[in-house]
Amino acid sequence: MKKLIQFGAAILSGGVIVAVAMAILIPSVARVASAVEGGDGAIDVSQFQDYAVRSQVFAADGSLIATLHGAENRDPVPLAAMPDTIKNAVLSVEDAQFYEHIGINLRGLVRALVQNVQSGQVEQGGSTITQQLVKKALLSDERVLNRKTKEAALAIRLEGQLTKDEILELYLNTIYFGNGAYGVQAAAETYWGKPVAELNWVDSALLASMISNPVENDPILHPKKAKEERKLALDRMVANGVITRAQAIEFDALPLPVGRCTGVVAGFRPADCGAINQPPEESYFVEEVKQQLLADTRLGATYEERYAQVFGGGLQIHTTLDPIAQNAAQEAHDNTFPSNVRAEADSKGITTAMVSVDNATGAVRALVGGPGFADYKYDIATHEPGRQTGSTFKTFVILTALEQGVLPDDTVGGGGSWPNPGSSPNPYVITGGGGTLTGVTAASSNGAFVRLGQTVGLENVMYTAQRLGVSSQFDPRAKSMPLGVFDVTPLEMASAYSAIPNGGVREPSYFIDRVEDRTGKVLIQHQANPTRGVSWQSACLATQILANNVQNGTGTNAQLNGQSSAGKTGTTESNSNTWFVGFTPQLTTAVWMGIPAEGTKPMGNLGGREQFGGLWPATIWHNFNQAYVDQTNQKRVNWPTCAAPTRAGKPASGASDPYGILNGAEPTVVESTTTTTTAKTTTTTRPGTTTTRPSSSSSSSSSSSTTTSSTTTPPTTASPN
Repeated sequence: MKKLIQFGAAILSGGVIVAVAMAILIPSVARVASAVEGGDGAIDVSQFQDYAVRSQVFAADGSLIATLHGAENRDPVPLAAMPDTIKNAVLSVEDAQFYEHIGINLRGLVRALVQNVQSGQVEQGGSTITQQLVKKALLSDERVLNRKTKEAALAIRLEGQLTKDEILELYLNTIYFGNGAYGVQAAAETYWGKPVAELNWVDSALLASMISNPVENDPILHPKKAKEERKLALDRMVANGVITRAQAIEFDALPLPVGRCTGVVAGFRPADCGAINQPPEESYFVEEVKQQLLADTRLGATYEERYAQVFGGGLQIHTTLDPIAQNAAQEAHDNTFPSNVRAEADSKGITTAMVSVDNATGAVRALVGGPGFADYKYDIATHEPGRQTGSTFKTFVILTALEQGVLPDDTVGGGGSWPNPGSSPNPYVITGGGGTLTGVTAASSNGAFVRLGQTVGLENVMYTAQRLGVSSQFDPRAKSMPLGVFDVTPLEMASAYSAIPNGGVREPSYFIDRVEDRTGKVLIQHQANPTRGVSWQSACLATQILANNVQNGTGTNAQLNGQSSAGKTGTTESNSNTWFVGFTPQLTTAVWMGIPAEGTKPMGNLGGREQFGGLWPATIWHNFNQAYVDQTNQKRVNWPTCAAPTRAGKPASGASDPYGILNGAEPTVVESTTTTTTAKTTTTTRPGTTTTRPSSSSSSSSSSSTTTSSTTTPPTTASPN
């Protein structure tokens, strides 16, 4: 009898609850109908696609090298690309009557209202997939009946505009699955390292179970709870005839994901992850691309607009990176040093940086900005102000001299003492032997190049460097300029040198070829901007001189098997910076070595050997280029044949010394007499030119240009290169 009374009470109580629920439901439905009838017309469907979509960065060969996203990692895919496993699992868990209802499920609403009345608060929403989509796109998450009424009304209206499949596609690309994964494609990549098309029943059951609470049901953080929720999902799939009970039992015994499969740099990545490991956005090259885009007003007037585009605009960013070149560069950076030298270098904080550009286009093909982006984010290869370049700067003196008519066989005097009033040291003294232009380049004679700088004019050397794209600030009064005492980035050095094998024509370096939005519209397109830096003949002769330097001078470690090479070494004061900048017919590459944290700290010896540009930088340059030549099966390309000289070698002359007196030219002395005065004159001849000058200015030392400056001349670079 007692049980019968309890049963009757339960029925009576349930009836009261249902009555109350219906009392609440009927006005709500009336308001829904009213909202549908008196709505504001069609819903703007674009609002449902106004979600963040990750941007993708591609190498020059079309391979994916990075994904850029903020809090939401999402890659929308069409419903046709999604397997039935994920569609049916989600429908079973979230909205089994999805294809039957009109946007709201009255039975679900009644069930939710009963639960809410029993609890005295809004605990269940009874929302359909359409309602969930409307809530996320158009309404707040506040759990109140008024919001539920609007939600239902909008759901009905939306179903009048879109098909069921269109709504389901939007939903499956919108929902959050934890660990930053939004939409089923990102979820499949994150937990299993595979595309959405490969999701099986057990994968799909887990994802479906995570929708209601992606944090608490996270299989990596809360495996016990996740397993319980996955079992409930499997049970619902059985109840809806999607899978059999036997399958559910089998699937329930399978393990959960134990770690992320994408975006993993040095951490744990499960062995059973698939082939997709969404590359991380952190690298020197990608960081440079990001910073350039964030500064490009074509992506938005404000930084906030540009940030939203780069990290959520679904951009397709096509770059200049050559994966073969990049891998070869990283390999040369990582493995050129023997283990004992590597250990010693690491203990001193010594590292290398390098950048390689395409001669013909300026496209940056490889970039290693330092010891590693994860630990050292400052990019030595691209960031201002750069580093002192040492004797690699002598190439700009060579080009200036060639432009002024100097030939490779012309002779340059050695070092000397130069008046330097107002500066320190005074006099400026420099050592180093003389010889032909080709010879002093092979020997990297500091004395010869300081003298040649005075011959051609340091302002002209500065202008040559600037025409080739070097943006550093120079003091043309500094007699040590030819020795590379001013800071230049490796990128600018590589870009400037690249004009030499390109016949004297410079193409500015660039990283981004084009950028498209998510619809394929081109937002940014690189435009070539060639400018002539030096004449074709000067570039040809410079190539000849620098190729000889690799064969017979300080750059012999840069010789290649099966390909032509040319370049110049550089070593600064106390061996604080060492360089090799050189080119093949395809690429120009600058390699720097030093202690980035100190800037000017001497490196000392490594492995018992003094450091200079012709040692490790030239070897790294060789290892990179040799690997690239071998892996790309390059055929040997010989350097062009320069126009034959029209005269024999002679003392070099230039804009600041038109007669070559600084380099040993002897004036011709002629005595002449007039009726009014007798004077001794000096006639100095040059091919095609005869000029008379007072003999009092004919001595080599007194004819040196005198510089008056209140600044201090930068220190002389060391001789070894």
